[in-house]
Amino acid sequence: MKNWKLLSAVLLVCATLWLACGEDYPTPSTGKNAQVTFTGRVLTTGNEPVVNAEVRAGDEITYTDANGVFRLPELKLPALNAILRVQKAGYFAFSRAYVVENKSLQNLTIQLLEKQLIHSFAASQSSTAETGNGARINFPANAVTMADGSAYSGTVRVYAQYLDPTAPDLDLHMPGDLRGINLGGEEQTLATFGMLGVELESTTGEALRLAAGQEAEISMPIPSEKAAVAPATIPLWHYDDATARWVEEGFAEKIGDRYVGKVSHFSFWNCDVGVPLVHLSGKIFLENNDQPLSWAVVELTVLSQGWTRNAITDNNGCFGGQVPKNESFLMEIRVQTLCGSELVYSQNIGPFQNDVVLSDIIVQLQNTPTVLVSGLLQNCNGQAVQDGYALVTLGNKQYTVPTEPDGSFSQVLFKCNSEPITVTGYDLDALNTSPTSTFNNPSSPLLVGTIQVCTPIAEFIEIIYDGQSYKIVENIGREFVGGKTNIFGESIGKYVIFQFENNQQTGTFPVDDFYFYNNSPDSIQAFNINTTITQFGPQGQQIIGTLSGTVQSNTGQTHTVGGNYQVNY
Repeated sequence: MKNWKLLSAVLLVCATLWLACGEDYPTPSTGKNAQVTFTGRVLTTGNEPVVNAEVRAGDEITYTDANGVFRLPELKLPALNAILRVQKAGYFAFSRAYVVENKSLQNLTIQLLEKQLIHSFAASQSSTAETGNGARINFPANAVTMADGSAYSGTVRVYAQYLDPTAPDLDLHMPGDLRGINLGGEEQTLATFGMLGVELESTTGEALRLAAGQEAEISMPIPSEKAAVAPATIPLWHYDDATARWVEEGFAEKIGDRYVGKVSHFSFWNCDVGVPLVHLSGKIFLENNDQPLSWAVVELTVLSQGWTRNAITDNNGCFGGQVPKNESFLMEIRVQTLCGSELVYSQNIGPFQNDVVLSDIIVQLQNTPTVLVSGLLQNCNGQAVQDGYALVTLGNKQYTVPTEPDGSFSQVLFKCNSEPITVTGYDLDALNTSPTSTFNNPSSPLLVGTIQVCTPIAEFIEIIYDGQSYKIVENIGREFVGGKTNIFGESIGKYVIFQFENNQQTGTFPVDDFYFYNNSPDSIQAFNINTTITQFGPQGQQIIGTLSGTVQSNTGQTHTVGGNYQVNY
């Protein structure tokens, strides 16, 4: 039986903190690599999309679109340390190391923390900055220098964010995954009592830092929910972006209902109790062992402390990671869709003294209806569409379902109401599409039958890279800004954007911005490409043109680039 991939109808509200599994799961001593694809959405803490944020993993870089959505090509990264970084001006940089399985798809939701200006003061004077939600920073006089250590006597701007350890969305925006390195060099998992991120700048935006030999005092409130278990002295940990780990450095003392400590530099600081780790992994299936349950939310609560870690299963139903040793846990598994959140599993597990792989977990959905959509795509000659896909729409959600070599496709969807399902076929070889078929009140399984794909596609971008054709027919768009034209599009595993200045005229013009990925480990470092516009009609007509030139990859190789595009004006 073919494995069905189950897609959530909404982006999940948990960040992956420990994830992936498998019979050959890499433990810390093996150092294995894994092929992984990162995709997801970058939001503000108010859940608004962050547009044009830089997303980086390995040697690959991409940018979020108008909806905050990104997708990186498949990368080979350390299985226990697949680091993803996100940054945009005006926000604190985000990074986190993910634990991944080979050939996994990691679908993430990330919130960027805004750099809030909380205080300004003269560098020659002592001063206190307050975040507005309980945290404070005390600066001694003459304690701030330029980033290179040279003297600074101007105004210091303080940007800071305090992170409440009890906030339900903490996992979405905190740096790292609460893995830390203690003073003995051992990796531990951390139980946080509060975090504080601080950056210093001059009035002209230049980075500032604490002078050598100087210290600032930081103070964070202890939430009432954690007061009973808050130790009198707690280690301080700073976040090291290079390793995506918290590193123990110094300590804070409990004074009243606050933790107070001194730091010699700024990044994010964390009051945490560290505990030894073991590795826990497992796999979740829906109804039977042939159907892995992807994007299920796994919650693991430490019963002795009451704090919870979250994970999201990958496309193979896998989860795993490092958890506290000799602790008992409540494991809960939830499926979240537009239908709501359904608890499908709850079980006490542990304690564990050594690494453990749990038995396969098979769950049933009681209150969340699903529908299996399947069919067959054929070209105008009645042959299987091998390089194509079905675009399946349910409500305002679209799912791109690739065809198998025989032209068949299948997809399980959550169906929460009476909205119809529509199916449109695409043939990328012939650049054809099909009429859209609509199915009202479908029951499961929905067998859509054979769909003929024979209608020429109105909009497409074809990139010919070293003689190989890559065709993009989805999410095609264009923008005109300051006399420049931007053309972009995205399909399965492919994304392209290029820009040229032509003032909406025909002719040949140099391309002054070009980005293309096709699941290749190479990234483009330089390019020399021209575009020839053969049609740039009035609004309502099309922009038609070609591309030709070369690019140089990060490995120093030169590649030829050609192409054709046809985009609605």
